[in-house]
Amino acid sequence: MANKDYFFQDDHNAFRETLRRFVEKEITPKVDAWEEEGCYDKVIFKRMGDLGFLGLSYPSEYGGQDADIKMTLVFWEELCRCGALGFPMSVFVHTDMASPSLAHVGNHEQKNKYLRSICSGDKLIAVAITEPNHGSDAANIGTKAVLDGDCYRVNGSKMFITNGTKADVINTVVRTGGPGYRGVSLLLIDTDTPGFSVGRKLDKMGMRSSDTAELVFEDCMVPKDNLLGQEGHGFYALMAGLEKERLSACTLSYMGAQMALEEAVRYAKTRIQFGKPIIGHQVVAHMLAEMATEVEAGRRLAYHAASLYGAGIGCNMEVSMAKLFCSEMALRVINNAVQIHGGYGFMKEYMVERLYRDAKLSTIGGGTSQIMKYIISKELELRE
Repeated sequence: MANKDYFFQDDHNAFRETLRRFVEKEITPKVDAWEEEGCYDKVIFKRMGDLGFLGLSYPSEYGGQDADIKMTLVFWEELCRCGALGFPMSVFVHTDMASPSLAHVGNHEQKNKYLRSICSGDKLIAVAITEPNHGSDAANIGTKAVLDGDCYRVNGSKMFITNGTKADVINTVVRTGGPGYRGVSLLLIDTDTPGFSVGRKLDKMGMRSSDTAELVFEDCMVPKDNLLGQEGHGFYALMAGLEKERLSACTLSYMGAQMALEEAVRYAKTRIQFGKPIIGHQVVAHMLAEMATEVEAGRRLAYHAASLYGAGIGCNMEVSMAKLFCSEMALRVINNAVQIHGGYGFMKEYMVERLYRDAKLSTIGGGTSQIMKYIISKELELRE
């Protein structure tokens, strides 16, 4: 039975039950194989697109569902229940990290060509920001795009790109002008463009049901019609989508912690030590109580930020707080879940082992914990 939280309404709860059945039937049975292969089967995106899952927040004019942020939260939460965090992350990149700037600043022709296909699952999208020498310092990326007739000539490389080996189009951060954020633009680059290549698929500690790649651009000729928004305004378009991106990262974290908590409770009820289930020993019971409290605190902080976002209220600080707390909390909770499992928690047959490896990325991707602290501190200065 799906959890019916007072935060959600009947339509959200009905969607949750539908989505939970879909995940249990069509995703969870495949996750172990995807983890071994180091990537998902791309056909699942088309299946999800056919069911209307991939464009929840986008306009119906372009194949979306015009749904509110709470419907998206349900989508994020239930997808995380597949048993691994890697595949959900790839989906979130497609739906809520790589495509928002297209929805925000793209023109009608671009949305009709790309956003419609993203919502239907016919095209898979990635976003390419990080480079070998630039990550958090996105305003100083080095990949260059020089106007050459009716095209931009693109040269450079990107690193740690989720969906990089499977994507049909890359929302690429490029430098079209001088130094700093005013010289940054966004280009939609189709992956069949001559000069584009996947440098290598990266082998990761966790998130293994999601692919991650290094991308190379060598004299890629990209039509100037593929410029998103105005030249030199790419940084602003990216920032406009960061609140939602970081909300999705919060969800990955607190849902990873929630699943680890559930696994720990289940194990503690059946593991007998000193003549009784270990949940009956105060030290374990108190660990579980603390874990449950932390998960709930993280969830409610994320729900608060989502409420502000849904109401159109700027929530950069609240979202940053939620991402900071949830990502760090998940490490603590999942670590304790492994501890409660003892030696079994170190075995790959137990979900907590996978969650332990998956959870670390959330303190790095989408803005490190240190960057979140910086943002929060700057917001505090502005609000005084």
